[in-house]
Amino acid sequence: MLTFEEAQQALNNLPRLIKIETIPLAQAYGRIAAEDICLEKDQPSFDRSTMDGYAVHLDGDTESFQVIGVVLAGSSFDGTVETGQAVRIMTGAPTPTRCTVIPVECTDNGDEVVTITERNRLQPGKNIAWQGEDGHAGDIIVQTGTRLGPATLASAAMAGAKNIQAYTQPTLALVTTGDEVFNESAAGINDSNGPFLEGFCAALHIPFLRFHARDDEEHLRTTLQEAAEQADIVVTTGGVSAGTRDLVPATAAACGFTQVFHKVAIQPGKPVLLCHRTHDHTFFVGLPGNPVSVLATAHLFLLPVIQRFTPQITDAWIPLPIHADYSHTGKRRLFLPAVFSNGTVTPIQWNGSGDLFAAAAATGLIDLQPGANYAAGDCINYLPYIGTDFNQTGIIPPRERT
Repeated sequence: MLTFEEAQQALNNLPRLIKIETIPLAQAYGRIAAEDICLEKDQPSFDRSTMDGYAVHLDGDTESFQVIGVVLAGSSFDGTVETGQAVRIMTGAPTPTRCTVIPVECTDNGDEVVTITERNRLQPGKNIAWQGEDGHAGDIIVQTGTRLGPATLASAAMAGAKNIQAYTQPTLALVTTGDEVFNESAAGINDSNGPFLEGFCAALHIPFLRFHARDDEEHLRTTLQEAAEQADIVVTTGGVSAGTRDLVPATAAACGFTQVFHKVAIQPGKPVLLCHRTHDHTFFVGLPGNPVSVLATAHLFLLPVIQRFTPQITDAWIPLPIHADYSHTGKRRLFLPAVFSNGTVTPIQWNGSGDLFAAAAATGLIDLQPGANYAAGDCINYLPYIGTDFNQTGIIPPRERT
């Protein structure tokens, strides 16, 4: 059985499968940019009025100006504004040369002649966004490796991008297993692993397919073969432990997958399985069946496999102080759900790897060494859940410490 570090190293030795595609900007939300996105021209590309008002050549003590035209956003004033003249101007319109923009509220709002009523508020060159003050043509606005959200998409659009280069996303086949799942008898259970993995993929903007396999060797093999034909990564839940119907490791091998590791000295998630098929570079990640084990191993092992399809691996672990004293008396490394609040992390009270309600009230995982004692304020590594809402308050009532 591998240590966590040995399993990480084995995973990191797997090939990277990096491909790039061109996609329309309108389809780029959540994608990772594979190129620097640069300004096509200065931003602003002209001296732009930042107020509704009048563009005047502010010279001497002149207080009244003849209005000689109007310039709207999207149009330009072709003439010259001389001393004693003004052009009514709207926010976003190009400002005529050598002019200052006087806000309309500092004037009498005249049509043919406008008079300044609050001259003490005026400064030459005021109320103008100058050409290039936000950036110059060729400046990098969005860097390679950025996951594109609303603000970065808007920035790319303002820079002039219509299509972008993005890293190709892997497609995942999510295969829940077990006769107890979707079983309406008294021995059946509701499927929580499937919805968790669907949400996990959605948070990462990763496309996925859904399957379910019964605890039958032939049906499992057929399902895994079908999944592997359509996906870059096959993910199963359940069937990887030591039970008589835990058929996933042997069936994955029968489908041509070579085992990278099976079982890691961690809690929860010890039976986790990782395989790779060399002829088509399809990955296989076998997660345990208990819901919190799925949650933990998806973050610890599935996420790094997904990251084999991009050039960057970001270390998402954050060192944070633990809120109160805590002792981990177990013999395996513990990745325990915990709540981040007010700059510290607090371990949850849970009933083991089946206690999804407690884990769902947390915001991430903390890394606890076997047999270690932690004093309040000691720094421990914290991994935020994918798709975490840090404002959540939990979904279960507080539990008494036992």
